[in-house]
Amino acid sequence: MTEPVKPSTRYAVHAAGLLLVVAGVATWARLLPQPAAPAPAPPVQAADADPTAGALAAWFGPGEVRANIVVKGLIRGDDHGVAVLSVNDAAPRPYRSGETLGKSVTLTSIEADAVVIDKAGTSQRIAAPVLARPANPGIVRVAPAAAAAQ
Repeated sequence: MTEPVKPSTRYAVHAAGLLLVVAGVATWARLLPQPAAPAPAPPVQAADADPTAGALAAWFGPGEVRANIVVKGLIRGDDHGVAVLSVNDAAPRPYRSGETLGKSVTLTSIEADAVVIDKAGTSQRIAAPVLARPANPGIVRVAPAAAAAQ
């Protein structure tokens, strides 16, 4: 059989373990309260000119009113009409004469082939896209067969 461990050896192992725990706690107690060295500040570089700054200043600053208006379609009646417009790359939506399209931009009138807008007191005519004629004209009225035979 195995010989039982003597009490003096058992106490020596426990004392060594306790010594290691105390050494670990003492090491962490010394390291943790110390503040970490501050990171060095990054060098300050000269600010490069922002390429979009000019565009933003033009949109939000004083000066000419800018609006990107694209005519998608027109519906014209005898006394009124509707224009389908895309304003500043937004989804197309219908507008009637007199409606505001944006800051200081108003739809003045709808013509048969264009719209007229007022941008801060200046009128501008925007033509509607011209659709190509289809090769097949679709349904065409023909004379009855009896009339064609005579």
